[in-house]
Amino acid sequence: AVVSTQSTGVRVALNKAFTLSYKDVLRRTGQSEETLLQCAYSEVLSSQTRAQEDIADVLDQGKHVTVTIIKRPQEALGFALISSGPGSIIPTVIVSSIRPASPAYKTELLNVGNQLLEINGRSLVGLSYEAIISYIRSLLPSTKIEMQVVPGSPVLVIELIRPDLKYPLGFSVKDGHITTLVRGSIGERAGVRVGHRIIAINGESTVTLDHDSIAGILLSETGKLLLKTMPSQIFNLMLGLEEPEYL
Repeated sequence: AVVSTQSTGVRVALNKAFTLSYKDVLRRTGQSEETLLQCAYSEVLSSQTRAQEDIADVLDQGKHVTVTIIKRPQEALGFALISSGPGSIIPTVIVSSIRPASPAYKTELLNVGNQLLEINGRSLVGLSYEAIISYIRSLLPSTKIEMQVVPGSPVLVIELIRPDLKYPLGFSVKDGHITTLVRGSIGERAGVRVGHRIIAINGESTVTLDHDSIAGILLSETGKLLLKTMPSQIFNLMLGLEEPEYL
C-alpha cells in the first residue's frame, strides 16, 4: 500500500509539473487547447499537405518574425536549441527552452517551438546541429543579434484514421516515445514523427501512463485517433528529466 501511494504521488507530481510547463508554452505561443483541436479537425492530414504547408511557411516571408536580441558582450543569449529531427521538412533547429529574465526572454518574441531560419543574415537551413551551435557561440561577443524565425508550437496534433485493426498504424513506441516509422504507413501520411513523445490520445493525457497502457490504446483503437505529440527532448525538459544547455 505504501508503494502504491508513493507511485500515485509521483504520477500526480509529474503530471502537474508537465501541465504547468505545457500551459506556459501554449500561453507564450498564443495558442490554446481549442485552437489546437480545431486545426486537427479542419482537414485530414497527409504527408504531402504537411510538406507543402511547411515549405510555404519558410518561403512566405510574411510569416517570418524578426527577433532582435540586445545584450552585454559575452553575455549568454538565454535559449536552448534542438535539431528539427527526422520527419521535419525543413532541416534547421527549434527553440527548446528559454531561460527567464535572459536577453532572449526579454524580447517577448522568441518562444519554445520556434524554428530558426537565419541569424545575422546567415541561413541556418540545411546546416548540421553542431555547425549551428558553433556559429551561434561565435557570436556571443556581439551585443546585438538578429534572427529570422518561423513562429510555431512544439505541440503537433495528428489525426489518424484506421477503419479496421487489420491496418497497422505503422509506427512503434517505447515508453510513449515514437521510435520507428514505416514509410507509406497511416502514421507517416498523417504526420507522425520519430523522436516525438505522445502526450495525449483522444483528449486524455498519457504523460504518466506506462508503456503497456499507451501501446494497448494504440493497438486497440479504430476509427479516428487523435494524438498530440511533441519532441521528446522538449518533453523531458518540461518534466525536469534533462537540463537545457543554454547558449
